[in-house]
Amino acid sequence: MDRKLWIIGDSFTMIDTGRYGKNSWPELCINHFKGDNHYLSSVASRDIQTVFDIFLENLYRIKSDDFVILMLPTLTRFRLPLATPYVNVSKSNISRQFYNTNSMIGGTQYSAQMKEPNMPDKERFRLEFPLSEIDPMVFQPSENPKTPNVANIIQMINSSNAFINNWNSILKSIQSYVPFKLLYYSWENKLDTTIVNTKDVITKDLGIWETLQDVYCNTNGEKGDRTDGHWSEDMNIKFAEHIIKNYSQYFNDEFKIL
Repeated sequence: MDRKLWIIGDSFTMIDTGRYGKNSWPELCINHFKGDNHYLSSVASRDIQTVFDIFLENLYRIKSDDFVILMLPTLTRFRLPLATPYVNVSKSNISRQFYNTNSMIGGTQYSAQMKEPNMPDKERFRLEFPLSEIDPMVFQPSENPKTPNVANIIQMINSSNAFINNWNSILKSIQSYVPFKLLYYSWENKLDTTIVNTKDVITKDLGIWETLQDVYCNTNGEKGDRTDGHWSEDMNIKFAEHIIKNYSQYFNDEFKIL
């Protein structure tokens, strides 16, 4: 079957074998999908505009019986232009012509990468001139709210009510117009819950919101990660099961943990 599963997002859509084995929710959805093709694009610290841009770049390729999931991050994120774009697709079995070119990097990710003294392949993270000549820490938010820097100001703008309302209008318009199934999820609570399945909606639907940090606390440090706010393996499984069972016309009936 030529039907395609499209998943686009940030680190919450990444397949991390170290944390989940084969039980990350994108991997489970891909393996249960009633279709021969899938496209997963995910990068840590990706902003909402980049997620949506990748979706729009592929819009004319998405057919009426395809299934699309966008994982929308915090609106505070902003992006910076890379000097050298690179192809980034996490997992795909369709033609390379579908692959997106990653020409942006998250502002805070850029500064975090550049301050690492032994970071390999720093050229990959170099910004377009003249931004490359600016101190990278300018793009790392100041911890003192009384002395905001460029990063703090951009974050305030991006998370303003005006920007939130603008995104709600765009997301609703596109979702109402496209002929295929388009789902929005977010691990934050900023966007309209009648349009986006936010953190609160997901928690209500699944009856759980569990991170690797929660697992660390609940097991006295035996499992999980003290500083990691990403979903636990159990949360990944429950989220995948929720999607697969609620949209069974797109997925195989029997849900199996891999």
